[in-house]
Amino acid sequence: MTEEEMISWRRQQGAHVISHYGRYWEEVMPGFYQPIHLIARLSAEEATCPTPFCWGFRAALYTNDATSANGSVPVHLLSDVANYDLQNLPQKRRTHLRKCRKMVTIVQLMGPALLQQQGYEVFCSSLQRTRHQKLSPKETYLAGLKDFTTDKHRLVIAGLIGDKLGGYIDGYAVNGTAYMVSGYYATEALPTSIVTGLTYEFVQICRRSGKIHEIVDGLHVRENSTLDLSKKTMGFSVKYVPSKVRMNSIMKNLVRWRYPHKYYRLIGRD
Repeated sequence: MTEEEMISWRRQQGAHVISHYGRYWEEVMPGFYQPIHLIARLSAEEATCPTPFCWGFRAALYTNDATSANGSVPVHLLSDVANYDLQNLPQKRRTHLRKCRKMVTIVQLMGPALLQQQGYEVFCSSLQRTRHQKLSPKETYLAGLKDFTTDKHRLVIAGLIGDKLGGYIDGYAVNGTAYMVSGYYATEALPTSIVTGLTYEFVQICRRSGKIHEIVDGLHVRENSTLDLSKKTMGFSVKYVPSKVRMNSIMKNLVRWRYPHKYYRLIGRD
């Protein structure tokens, strides 16, 4: 989708989006802003405080404006989508992918039925293992599926082991940059290498579109070495995209002291 389409999409989801110097910014937490998508590049002139009613902002910069950077956005980034194939993967990953192809059928979900029937069990199994977010009640999960798989801007692919859902991932793309948003995998499905298979197929769908030149698989979670290594061996190395960052000094010191890893993800350094 275009940046303009994303603005409309995010507003429909309830996000607070404002315009500043012809670019759009989203309030990603109370009082903190960033461009409408994480690594949307801005010029140094555009990357200024988007509103007086904020305590901070960050914005990725164009390469030509990197000299104005005072921070970076640390992301897992695949930047050569056009040439991504089996040969890009280490031998162990290729073995995992072949195993997955024998055991798992990967499909694109065009409606909510499968997730309504089996998704919550996978969701619970995944979060009970990873604990990376709060476990929602089943009613909340089902309500969130209303527009999830029918949203034209969102790609959802799932892995089936026989007729049983083993896992699923979702993402979207804007102006040539794709984002892998979330992935949930049942613990009992992990021996099939479903994570490798779904990640690889997501990239291949982006590749076949001919419109995607880079894919982001989340911010760098340096405190989780297992997750970090898993993404790197799939070709998503850690890249530090130059950025302009401004934070209120009180908030900056508070976040740095209380949440050092979150501070790192905001600033790109300790």
